[in-house]
Amino acid sequence: FDPERTVVRVASNSKLFTATAVMQLVERGRIRLDENVNAYLKNMRIPDTYPRPITMLNLLTHTAGFDEKNLGMSTLNEKDVIPLGTFMKNNMPGRVMEPGTVASYSNMGLTLAGYIVECVSGEPFYAYAREHLFKPLGMASSDFMPRPDLMERMAVPYLYRGGKHEVMPYDHDFCYPAGSLMTTASDMARFMIAHLQNGRYGAARILKTETAQLMHRRQFAHHPALPGMAVGFMEAVYRGLRMLE
Repeated sequence: FDPERTVVRVASNSKLFTATAVMQLVERGRIRLDENVNAYLKNMRIPDTYPRPITMLNLLTHTAGFDEKNLGMSTLNEKDVIPLGTFMKNNMPGRVMEPGTVASYSNMGLTLAGYIVECVSGEPFYAYAREHLFKPLGMASSDFMPRPDLMERMAVPYLYRGGKHEVMPYDHDFCYPAGSLMTTASDMARFMIAHLQNGRYGAARILKTETAQLMHRRQFAHHPALPGMAVGFMEAVYRGLRMLE
């Protein structure tokens, strides 16, 4: 395993990149955290199930109140992959809780946030991530799409079944802003250091200091004594110390 070359899929750590992309557009005045997300959506609308609308902050703190489903979210056949906007329009989850009242982990919520980045920026989410996150941080071995040069270096996953190991095929995730990032340990360290330094890595800056600090600040908790939700991050406590993960 080579930290510079071995490519792995990092699943839901993808959500932190999606949240960071949203916050870049927030600091440019293109997105407001307290705005009804319907203001940014194209060709679809979230129904007014509850009086309170879903905001971008709800999406980034898992408090939108969406139902969650895990079936029909990916395909093994690349030919069956559909555009992000088409998938969201045809698979918008039901609203089952008042926004801002319950933290309920939501893949669809962060996927919707990624699609809004697409709507506002005018470019596919994966292209936005390449230009505004990976490029400035020097993350040349990272992508949300299965680039051939990265697939050649992908660590091989196995499934143990029937007394033998089977190579697991690549699954194409329709909710790719929420879980499809492929990267290396070295690239991931660059992103981690950028957040540890409030948006800066070397001479590059992906967020203003105050924006990064906002992301790291608690935005929701069920009780003051319990760990809560920051923007894209979750709080945890280890031996009395507040952690972000």
